[in-house]
Amino acid sequence: MIRFEQVNKVYDDGFQALKDINLEISEGELVTLIGPSGCGKTTTMKMVNRLIEPSDGNILINGRNIMDQNPVELRRDIGYVIQQIGLLPHMTIADNIAIVPKLKNWPEEKYKKRVDELLELVGLDPSVFKDRYPAELSGGQQQRVGVVRAMAAEPPIILMDEPFSALDPISREQLQDELIRLQQTINKTILFVTHDMDEALKIADRICLMNKGEIVQLDTPETILRHPKNDFVREFIGEERLQQNGMPTLPQLKKLIVKAVSILEGRGLAEALKMMRNKRVDSLLVVDKTDQFKGIASIWDVQQHYQNEKLTLKDIMKTDVPTLQLDSDVEEAFEMVNQSRQGFVTVVDESGKLRGIVNRASLVEHIVGQLFN
Repeated sequence: MIRFEQVNKVYDDGFQALKDINLEISEGELVTLIGPSGCGKTTTMKMVNRLIEPSDGNILINGRNIMDQNPVELRRDIGYVIQQIGLLPHMTIADNIAIVPKLKNWPEEKYKKRVDELLELVGLDPSVFKDRYPAELSGGQQQRVGVVRAMAAEPPIILMDEPFSALDPISREQLQDELIRLQQTINKTILFVTHDMDEALKIADRICLMNKGEIVQLDTPETILRHPKNDFVREFIGEERLQQNGMPTLPQLKKLIVKAVSILEGRGLAEALKMMRNKRVDSLLVVDKTDQFKGIASIWDVQQHYQNEKLTLKDIMKTDVPTLQLDSDVEEAFEMVNQSRQGFVTVVDESGKLRGIVNRASLVEHIVGQLFN
């Protein structure tokens, strides 16, 4: 439906607002553009209806380059909702909604019917509201009118530029719910700019997270919560949301990693058995002198070879042991611990040094914490 191909925007002062943007939005998809101030999200959205034009690259709608189209005609086929609502104060609600259908020369009977249908769609009784003026409506009611006005001429694409950010929290949440419900009915292609990650996670089919004019991650809300691409994404999402999702990375939940009982690979079996008894464990993590993880020796391994006094842990330990990296996510840890015969998984750093273990007890503690926090 909408495709950006290597799109750049450089202003006259040399500032590059967008850098090689490649983005494809499918028909009927709601994509949110989000990122810090100045990241390029609004610039990207305004390029779709040529309020801002690219310095180079192509933007296509249904395979047709928008630069080959008359901008006025282009905009009449694209709905546009802004934060300031923009209702004309001297016109009734009905006349505000019917502006574009009138410009497109719809018959009076058709656009009047369309006004009634749209008002009913957002819970505003046409007999009560259509002859009122914008000043007679609350902020939330005005924004509802702004949303349906963008739909009046049945455009296939709707652009929404932080449409709910000026509203109080209750009205904002109501309109988010309303948009989700509406989208199930109208199935439009919507590009929605927001600065609120909670809003993006709630309404989007996919989230396009931008920074410094570039797309950092483009994924579903689920994927972004479970697998943030880098530290910028992780910080922008926020620790609290990641914890609520229950799938943060190990460094974000250091309590998950518990201290391991380790022993040098050159130690004998009698010493290993004594350590197991003293530490009340049935397995030891074997390391070398630089604390590099080498393997695991269980009590069963020690017992099987105990009579051979010449053997060391290096001789009997199991080396084909799966490990977790410090940047692994908790979902992976859950799966690996569940499959582990020992009931725990070893955690190592990038150089292979032992950092601890994740076991069933630490995971249970994590789950209980999620449920009661």
